[in-house]
Amino acid sequence: MTSDSQIRSILVTGANQGLGYHTVHQLGVTPNTLVFMGARNLAAAEEARAKFAKDIHPSSTVVPTQLDITDATSIKNAHDFVEKYLKEKGLTGLHALVNNAGLATASFQDVFAVNVFGTSNLTQSLRPLINKNGAIVNVSSQMGSLHYHTQRPPPMIAYAYSSSKAALNSLTLQWAIEEEQKGSGIRVISICPGFNATKLNGFTGTMDPADGCKIIVQTALATEGRSGVFINKDGDVQW
Repeated sequence: MTSDSQIRSILVTGANQGLGYHTVHQLGVTPNTLVFMGARNLAAAEEARAKFAKDIHPSSTVVPTQLDITDATSIKNAHDFVEKYLKEKGLTGLHALVNNAGLATASFQDVFAVNVFGTSNLTQSLRPLINKNGAIVNVSSQMGSLHYHTQRPPPMIAYAYSSSKAALNSLTLQWAIEEEQKGSGIRVISICPGFNATKLNGFTGTMDPADGCKIIVQTALATEGRSGVFINKDGDVQW
């Protein structure tokens, strides 16, 4: 019989489609996991969950959760919902927070509202719920690497998106330092999942998000590892 201490509880944002959807699916088929499937539209999360409901492991649970990270009230409500749900299940807190929600348009205001401000606000709200030795997993991109943009010929240009992911990587480093100073054992990691064919890029990516999400799933489930790093499936990515 599985004890509550063996259950890994994870919240994933932007989880009703793309990388987030496949991340939740693969976490859900893993034994002894509780996954909060965050989405701006609760009905969209419920519909997405229904697509793989039969695959969910008998010892695991996927919970659709209304969460718009650009809305302060939604963040607070999600915090309260997650906290209450965990207590009802006798769980101490979250094993991991996966900041996957993202936007890629030409608007700096819109992109930073999601990729930086919303992600930061949600992380600060949920941080008290994250267990000692847990993890904050930030889904970034190689396009947020300053080194990437020093290459010649020039790589793909996306001013708002690239700069927002560079800002997210900066938050990863600063949060990692903060957690190290606190002695919390909480790891903070930036992940580049690769160029996946998702709605964010008009499905032009060269990877299947069911494969791209594997490094996210692996990192979210890990119980130990490095902090303050930027990685992909092959290892470290240059900042």
